[in-house]
Formats: sequence, C-alpha cells, structure tokens
Amino acid sequence: VKKHKTPEDAWMVLRGKVYNISPYLDFHPGGRKSLMAAAGKDGTKLFDKYHRWVNDELLMAKCLVGILDTEES
Repeated sequence: VKKHKTPEDAWMVLRGKVYNISPYLDFHPGGRKSLMAAAGKDGTKLFDKYHRWVNDELLMAKCLVGILDTEES
C-alpha cells in the first residue's frame, strides 16, 4: 500500500480493506488534495473525521482491491 501514493496509482486502507482511489480523485467533493492525504496509508481516522455517517463499503465497493494483509513475512 505504501508504494501506491501518486494520483495515477493511489491506494488507501479503510477499516482493514484496501481501495484504489485513483478513479475517484476527480469526483471527490473535497478535492484531490484532501483525498490524496490518505494515499499510501490507512485513512480510516481521516475518513471518519469528515464522513463517519457514510456507508464506506457501499460507496467504495467498486474501488476495492482486497483485504490488508497485516502478517509479516
């Protein structure tokens, strides 16, 4: 996930799930900059700060990459 932090390849973690947010950057009401603040990392706290009431699983379903693997190899 840490490698995916450019606008062309932006991923974020939200509640343990990994999402590709690049396709959504131009549509986010808060702008690209606010969404890119979570690129390459866990954005759960930032998301909840502004969108606690939003059903993130429904909103982000098409952007789902997979489940975050927290086990070290």
